Amino acid sequence: RKVVTLGSPVIGGPRYTATARHYRAQGHDLDQIEQAVKQRYATRLQVPVAALYSKRDGVVAWPACIDRWSENVRHHEVDATHLGLVVAPRVLELVAREVEES
Repeated sequence: RKVVTLGSPVIGGPRYTATARHYRAQGHDLDQIEQAVKQRYATRLQVPVAALYSKRDGVVAWPACIDRWSENVRHHEVDATHLGLVVAPRVLELVAREVEES
């Protein structure tokens, strides 16, 4: 009934992550991946999304977590590292609230 994302890039795919160099080294075409991600927005999201992101993420660039195309997305800025998103009390509280509201 609802998707909750934690530090997930919704634009550009791996290009906006600390792993971009690894993807390139493995032969992945980051331009092609970015185009595929953009094409995803041709189909409107059918379920609400709660997108949690952090400016201290360290793995995913926080602006890549902001969905400016979909109408039914609620963004929440939190204070956590990328790996800390799964254990931060405020994040867990927000996830619980979002799930309860769905």
